[in-house]
Amino acid sequence: MSALDRYLVREFEPERDLEGAYKAFVDGFHHILWPIIDHADKSMVEDLILTAHKMGVTTYVAEADDEARGFLVGALPFETRDTIRQVRLLNSYLWRWFLGSCRGKATPFARAHVKRLLIGYSPFVYRHPMRPSTETLILTSQKDYRGGIGRVMMDAWVDQSRSLGYNKTTVCTDTKLSWDFYERYGFSKAVSFNLTAYHYSLPDDKVTAFIYALGIQG
Repeated sequence: MSALDRYLVREFEPERDLEGAYKAFVDGFHHILWPIIDHADKSMVEDLILTAHKMGVTTYVAEADDEARGFLVGALPFETRDTIRQVRLLNSYLWRWFLGSCRGKATPFARAHVKRLLIGYSPFVYRHPMRPSTETLILTSQKDYRGGIGRVMMDAWVDQSRSLGYNKTTVCTDTKLSWDFYERYGFSKAVSFNLTAYHYSLPDDKVTAFIYALGIQG
């Protein structure tokens, strides 16, 4: 069975898909985000997923066996109106996180990791060379359902990006994530730099960050 036959790609429905998206998030990012996942309530991670969903223009899920097994958040980070909306949503989430008013609780260690992530990820913003373009904010899946699932979701996002009138799409990633997936898909490396975001989760590892771009004309 091909991935096209195995997965139903559709838009994210929070009440229906949040549990499957949470499992995909943990499977994809636990190794770099374990201070948040293990030292804060599950609801804090769920709120992060929902905030990312609201920051994007589209969130796709790939459904199999009656559950969302992966999700992709696609955004327009270089459009002024969307940028303002995204900053407001992110700031609101961070205020809730650090003031302890989210649905759940987090330890000081988890909050310290969030602060380090904000500092470490900041070069992705000011070193990003592609304007205008669409952007993949999150792409992840459950381990047991990998093998074509990322491609079918990316295909849907590329098609939508093209229909919105864009001729390129981009993604930020690093050597602790599935950066090679983007090269296999056809993305080209535009920027690389040393990443310091995982000071607490991977203290002894050297990590390189990448910004990839893909032309999508025609």
